[in-house]
Amino acid sequence: MKYCPLCAAEYREEIEKCATCEAALVAALSSQKVRANPPRLLWSGRDLVEFDSVTDTLSELRIPACSERALGGLIGAITHRASTIHVLTNDFDRALNVAAASLAARSTGSAPTQICYNCSAACSVFLSACPGCKAQLIVEPLPAKDSIPGESHPTALKYCPICDIKYGAGFELCTVCGVSLVPEELRGRPLSEKARKEHLEAAWRGGDPVAVSNAIAALREQGIQHYVQATSDHFVFELAMPRPKYIIRVFASDLPKVKELLADIQDSPFFGNETSPELSESSNASTIPARPPWNPAAATAEIWSGEDAALAQVLEDCFLENRIPCRRQGRAPGMLRYFVLPSDESAAREIIRQVTQATPPE
Repeated sequence: MKYCPLCAAEYREEIEKCATCEAALVAALSSQKVRANPPRLLWSGRDLVEFDSVTDTLSELRIPACSERALGGLIGAITHRASTIHVLTNDFDRALNVAAASLAARSTGSAPTQICYNCSAACSVFLSACPGCKAQLIVEPLPAKDSIPGESHPTALKYCPICDIKYGAGFELCTVCGVSLVPEELRGRPLSEKARKEHLEAAWRGGDPVAVSNAIAALREQGIQHYVQATSDHFVFELAMPRPKYIIRVFASDLPKVKELLADIQDSPFFGNETSPELSESSNASTIPARPPWNPAAATAEIWSGEDAALAQVLEDCFLENRIPCRRQGRAPGMLRYFVLPSDESAAREIIRQVTQATPPE
């Protein structure tokens, strides 16, 4: 079988191109070459005249595109579904330029426009990116379910016997608990006499990513099984109050040794809990500049990518803890990418460095 990299339709071996998208077929959607060139949203809206114009232009120039036309009339008004046009990532810039040029040439002056937040240029409100500076203007929502056929995915998944996080077949150890992963048929079963008879006890808690990393590293070095639980009690009425964010649990028989081992790892004050001698008593929190409204499309600085879902969750929690809004692209298991506002890029990269290297700021 062959597959269309745009719409994932299946074809017989002798077929070379997708009859709908006109994209060259591939042998497997799970190949590295295909995953490096995924479909990308070009246009999304309910203006069927503009939809037809962009679709016809792409077809004339032989740019492969997956065009999904939503229903019009009363049914379309009830369902609120938008028409969409996707192209391959490698074709995106060219498709964006020709689509914008086509719409500009046919514009009657009444077509709705949007202003790019990055370069202030006007363009169609339905284009997903600015034709001038290529800034992303529409963030595509994650699909309800994976469009890649099940047989294209690796079927052998592994699980952590302690925290039950799911991993791909290439992983050997849980990146959070540091224990060997088990196949799905052993998922949920106790693997030792200790696991059958003992229960977990809280041994350490804190929110400083450096301290958390040091505690996990110390337990791994001693070969002590542990479970890191992320909590959400550090937010009180949506205010970033300094509260414990991670709890490390160990088996009851290991608790005395672990407490002694981690006694010197202290959680530092977090996000504004520190007091500075340079600030007078008359300082007012209202002088802190307010952030502009969060616009996910403006988060264009990619700061991290990988398939480690556990590490990704820790990083996301740290960003939120430090009031850095982020946008996630992708889903687990699979490639995950995180984007932040360009103004937050430096701070976000420093957090990543602290978490991954377990070192304090330089």
